[in-house]
Amino acid sequence: MNLQHSIAPRLRDGSHVYGISVGTPQPALIQMCGYAGYDFVVIDNEHGPASVETVGEAIRAAHGVGLAPIVRTFEQDIPRLLDAGACGIQVPLVETAEQAARMVRACRYPPAGSRSVAFSTPAARYGFGDRGTHIEASNRAVAVILMIETAEAMAHLDDILAVPGVDAVCVGPTDMSYSLGVGGNGNHPKVREAVAECVAACKRAGVAVGANAFSGDECREHVAMGMTYHTMMMTLLLGATLRGGLASMRAAVEA
Repeated sequence: MNLQHSIAPRLRDGSHVYGISVGTPQPALIQMCGYAGYDFVVIDNEHGPASVETVGEAIRAAHGVGLAPIVRTFEQDIPRLLDAGACGIQVPLVETAEQAARMVRACRYPPAGSRSVAFSTPAARYGFGDRGTHIEASNRAVAVILMIETAEAMAHLDDILAVPGVDAVCVGPTDMSYSLGVGGNGNHPKVREAVAECVAACKRAGVAVGANAFSGDECREHVAMGMTYHTMMMTLLLGATLRGGLASMRAAVEA
């Protein structure tokens, strides 16, 4: 893993970082994100259909253009994705401190954690790098990002944030809206209150926090609240560009 691509130090020192969430992790799309200047890419293996092998190719593409590859994934796939070279994991639906502690331990080699040691992996440069350096660098540089998306998580939020090794929280207002009984309305006062409460708790705990923004205006709201972990969705950006391109062609024909 190339430490230059890790966003973990910047999350920990309060810097703003800018990423894009990709559900179809084709290497060419990942490369474009890097050339566009993003800091990181979130490869969505929660809602995306990609296999671990496909994600491995996307991870390599990210490293090739200076992007930090973060994989949004469930617990069982964390070991393989880290061995493939992911710079961090983003785990959905974390609701307890016990879960949070397992995620941290899964991302750290012994004695700090329970990650299985292998030096033949892409993350360890297939055995060509120094073993001790790989262990130390990985334990320091892999970012642990937890998604807070339910009322149950909010009830245990302070305990979750107290777990050593949690680098950031990503708030999920859509799932939160369903959990709070206002399904699909991410702007409902109950949801907005929960998001604000989560941000305030993260700031107290010294843990970076962020969320997907669906517009520049929403991103400005997030910044005003104190968020520093910023993402937008590639499908949203591509959709807007495609619609705009079609509209401009039709306007040219009809002029």
